[in-house]
Amino acid sequence: MPRFELGVVVDTKRLRLRPFAADDVDDAVRAVDDPEIHRWMAWAEGYDRAQAVEFCTVDAHSDPETKLTWAIDADDRLVGSIGLNRADWANGKVETGYWIAPWGRRRGYAVEAVRAVAAYAFSIGFHRVELLAAVDNVASRGVAERAGFTREGVLREAGRLGGGYTDMVMYAQLSGDI
Repeated sequence: MPRFELGVVVDTKRLRLRPFAADDVDDAVRAVDDPEIHRWMAWAEGYDRAQAVEFCTVDAHSDPETKLTWAIDADDRLVGSIGLNRADWANGKVETGYWIAPWGRRRGYAVEAVRAVAAYAFSIGFHRVELLAAVDNVASRGVAERAGFTREGVLREAGRLGGGYTDMVMYAQLSGDI
């Protein structure tokens, strides 16, 4: 079965996308403590230091058949996370998702990271990269659009937020779009 290569580093003009490490735990805890992260990431509720340790040292590296997760590093500091998830190697498609820490927002880091991850996915043979954003998450939808993804439609109640379901906007980029 195909799988992602662990330890991959992707450099952009301003960012280094690198594997998570134990040194990222404190910044991960601080980032996830942010109300905006809680608003849009259902997994953030109750997130604590123990979960951050588990994520940074184990979970982020645990399933190379279906996912690859990077720490987004700017100026030698964790500013977010991005990954390729739900890899469907047989059909050539994968999903990307990300979060940005409060101290990394409004600098174009998310757009730069999404573009880099999509280019990486295409370089290893994927044909389609999908990105889902909650309908009301205007910032995340803007990232998808600025990164060159095409809005394809709305998936009704396809995501969970705040104990309920929310509609999600499906965006995609094809290898031929670049």
